Amino acid sequence: MDVFQALPPQKRNYMELLFRNCTEEVKYYMTLIDIEAESTFIKAGTDCTHIFIILSGKVTGVEWPMHERSYPFKDFGPGDFFGEIECFAGLPQYRISIIASTPCRVLSIPASAYMDWMRMDVDALFLRTQENMRRLITQTAEARKYLFMEGKDRLMVHLIRKFEQRLPTPQVLELRHTRSQIAEEIGFSVKTLNRSVQKLEELGFIRVQHGKILIPEEGYRAMKAHIEHHING
Repeated sequence: MDVFQALPPQKRNYMELLFRNCTEEVKYYMTLIDIEAESTFIKAGTDCTHIFIILSGKVTGVEWPMHERSYPFKDFGPGDFFGEIECFAGLPQYRISIIASTPCRVLSIPASAYMDWMRMDVDALFLRTQENMRRLITQTAEARKYLFMEGKDRLMVHLIRKFEQRLPTPQVLELRHTRSQIAEEIGFSVKTLNRSVQKLEELGFIRVQHGKILIPEEGYRAMKAHIEHHING
């Protein structure tokens, strides 16, 4: 299908395989939507009426726990689905909010038409069940690993995410959030955050200028290599 031409080859092939027998109803009602950066296009707690598929750009998943503090937990990109797991689980509302980190193009499909298709297409249902199980297992492992990270490592993961959200890739990224805002996003106290910032500055990964955190490109690459070798390896 032409709508998937912008996806990377492997994901485009997957989508073409998945949608090869989709219903005429899905084809008729699917809609392309362009979303501006920083826009929330799925809000936790609202009715799960559509399935969304990211075709280009990056988005961030945000948890909204009972105490009303947001927790950005993962970035997603082209080929990722949203709203589908809620529909498979029979949940009437979206469980997380999704915010566009960059300008995005998204494919929207009414949830009722999507689920009617899944009930009739065994091959498509198997493909999506397999992918959703893989995603849930991976996310659970990542969350467990993140929980036991040292403060400086959790801060590195946060800074890597912030750097990768900025397109085009900057030579130096300045975080404009206050220390208290950054601490809240990570789940730190400000005191713990300040200690972690000092450690990363001593390691040469970041610079601090007038209280603001600066991430040079070489610092980003060093942090990325550190996390992949010491945490993900």
